[in-house]
Amino acid sequence: MMLQRQGRGLWMALGLALVAGGPAGCASMGEGSDVGQIERSTGKNRQAAEVNTELASGYMREGELKVAMEKVKRAIAFDGSYAAAHHVHALLLDRLGEEEEAGEAYRKAHRFDRDNPGIANNYAGYLCRVGEYERAQALFRSAYEDPLYETREYALVNSGRCYQRAGESEKALEQFRRAIDAGSNQPVAVLGMARALHEQGESEEAARVMERYESRFRHTPESLATAIEIDKAVGDDAALANHRLILRGRFPDSPEAKEQQAGGSQ
Repeated sequence: MMLQRQGRGLWMALGLALVAGGPAGCASMGEGSDVGQIERSTGKNRQAAEVNTELASGYMREGELKVAMEKVKRAIAFDGSYAAAHHVHALLLDRLGEEEEAGEAYRKAHRFDRDNPGIANNYAGYLCRVGEYERAQALFRSAYEDPLYETREYALVNSGRCYQRAGESEKALEQFRRAIDAGSNQPVAVLGMARALHEQGESEEAARVMERYESRFRHTPESLATAIEIDKAVGDDAALANHRLILRGRFPDSPEAKEQQAGGSQ
């Protein structure tokens, strides 16, 4: 899904080393160069960029980030206009915590392929993290409204989380509902809905949504912290004690568990 609309079905090309022989079209017209020759050279550069981007993506999935970075930089060197290469570069930089550099790579990826919903979704996620909420929502919208985007529910969930981050729980709730209606089976969608309902003062319904969450997914520190807040709001002491016990037992070193301990379990 990462390289949707770009880099799909790439095939390993023979003689890639030949592409690095020199810049495209550097021979003079007197040496027999022509437009067709330049186009063929450019095509080989794109092919090499595609192959190296696929390799980078594979190494990234395996956790070999250093090798992945080498491959994606090579891809960009072959063809600096290949959006998929900049996209993978952005994802790698994001993973390494290089926020400013990741932002620049996302911008390049989007500039070279503005119609790619996968790129728009990930770039929007970055923008949301750095507080550019309005721009982020515009990009999320372009992704989830794209009829060709096969996993539009992911963009809806991300949009909802971004609205929550911005303190707009009503809009967040709408996006989570839309994501679930669109077929999302993501725990983050169900958990997001529960939190949004709680923030809207509908804690009884939020508690029912949390029961749905618990019947389908394993708890995380975040989900347990949300459950605890909801338990307090509805006055369910038994559920509250149980959720605190699970949080301390399974995730004793988590920030959520430490926060509960610091708060004296109030």
